[in-house]
Amino acid sequence: MRNEIFVNVGLRETRVAVHEADKIVELHIERAHERGVVGGIYKGRVTRVLPGMQAAFVDIGLERAAFLYVGDYRADLDETGLEDEGNGDAGSGRRGRNGNQPQIEDVLAEGREIVVQVSKEPLGSKGARITSRVSLPGRHLVLMPWVSRVGVSRRIAGDRERRRLRAIVEKLRPPELGFIVRTVSHGVSEADIKADIDYLANLWEGIQKRLTEISEVPSLIHSEPTLHLRVLRDLATGETRQIFVDDADAYGEMQEFVQHFMAAPRPRITYYDKQQPLFDARHIENAIEGGLGRKVFLKSGGHLIIDPSEALTAIDVNTGRYTGGKGRNLEDTILKTNLEAAREIVHQLRFRNIGGLIILDLIDMDIAANREKVYRALTDALREDKSRVNLLKISELGLVEMTRKRTRESLPQQLCEPCATCEGKGYLQSPETISNKIFRELPKATRYLRGSSLRIAAHPKVTDILLGEATSSLQLVQERVGRPLIVDPRIDFHPEQYEISSVGPQIEIETEPAAEAPPDLETSAPDTVEPPGTVVPPDLGEPMPGEPAQAHEDALATEETPEATEAPEPPRP
Repeated sequence: MRNEIFVNVGLRETRVAVHEADKIVELHIERAHERGVVGGIYKGRVTRVLPGMQAAFVDIGLERAAFLYVGDYRADLDETGLEDEGNGDAGSGRRGRNGNQPQIEDVLAEGREIVVQVSKEPLGSKGARITSRVSLPGRHLVLMPWVSRVGVSRRIAGDRERRRLRAIVEKLRPPELGFIVRTVSHGVSEADIKADIDYLANLWEGIQKRLTEISEVPSLIHSEPTLHLRVLRDLATGETRQIFVDDADAYGEMQEFVQHFMAAPRPRITYYDKQQPLFDARHIENAIEGGLGRKVFLKSGGHLIIDPSEALTAIDVNTGRYTGGKGRNLEDTILKTNLEAAREIVHQLRFRNIGGLIILDLIDMDIAANREKVYRALTDALREDKSRVNLLKISELGLVEMTRKRTRESLPQQLCEPCATCEGKGYLQSPETISNKIFRELPKATRYLRGSSLRIAAHPKVTDILLGEATSSLQLVQERVGRPLIVDPRIDFHPEQYEISSVGPQIEIETEPAAEAPPDLETSAPDTVEPPGTVVPPDLGEPMPGEPAQAHEDALATEETPEATEAPEPPRP
């Protein structure tokens, strides 16, 4: 499909947006201090061999050890996996966990030095995924330096075209190097393929030279080019009308790369030098902000709800405001909404780079033919997606199970971090819930706190309830415990945090001989100065006259018996 590419180069971040059919369908971000490691070639050392997992951990110099599965180790120098999924990723050669392959303990040992390539970025707490089957992607070909065959992408249709491309590569390639013909090579000329072979052969020669020069382990042998150059290799195709770039230095590097490593017709690169920022002029900034939201509106009035979790991403389809209009029955309304949602779902998968297990909750359709129409709409839309996708049929419940290959973080993972307040849960205990907890804790606290008054410190949203709708309940509790209750709003408290402490002169309390304070109430009195502005509810008692509340607390701090009870504060990130 015809597209345009926009490259925004900033001081600390480079962003690339692909515009297709009036939408931004892909967004790539690279930060100066967080450059991606996928495609990097490392000389590493095996640190652990795990026979139970048939895998090994390899130190390649990153923060966490990289993970190497036995099926990704080329111990036998086989030539499996000579296929390309259309995005430059050659098959790993894995033959399945029950396949005929060597045991990890037979081919690797701790301390052994090996050359590996990163195939998947570190995600969350997981280290990078690596393979020893090194491959170097070009614009039309993928070089497989340790394989001496030629493969053709399974996405290239037509035996005649496949034979033509294979014959050209066989004629031009060095005999010791293997190549995979990428999907984008369909219809390209011999000159294009020769330019790619020359570029990749020279690149591999430089890597081999560096391998012989480096003795330190772990070491980086080869890293992928910067994002604005990878655009020309991975994103620019014959369907690309124009590439806009807003940085003069990047523009010069891209022009030089095109002249040296690309055959005609070369992509058209335009330097954008207008005052209005490129991403603002093309409304890309607004699209990025929308890509971080949970709800996506459809043109018909329906909407999608996108909920990522640790295990999977769930996408729910709703009719919303769409009622179908006159002349439509319920099934027609549902069908139209699901068809529109199918196309938008694929767009969101590409734009947000959602990977892993994905569950689509479509609106239930009673007619089997309608379910088939929606399924075909999904498969048609997914043809534009370069990532490897496995899509199952729509179930009777209207659910679609699918997987999408994940090699880097999603858009929200790249641009966002977990909420510091809710710690990523997406919800908090309500002020009403916290206030009820306080009412339950107050009678317990009177058994261990000796001050003549009790202070309740909590977030203002909680104290508003205590001093408002729950005033009568607080009065009743005060009468039961027999001590004045002081309510102290603390804006610096977490919404779920509260503290019950004692103030005023010591009083004698009756304790049961066998009773012990619950562990959660055995906390010392606060050693910080209480902020000014203590709020005392009407008719609920005053601090003892003639002695400041802080003086009482300082005196209480010397007592051996615990004098305060504090609910555990949620851990702060």
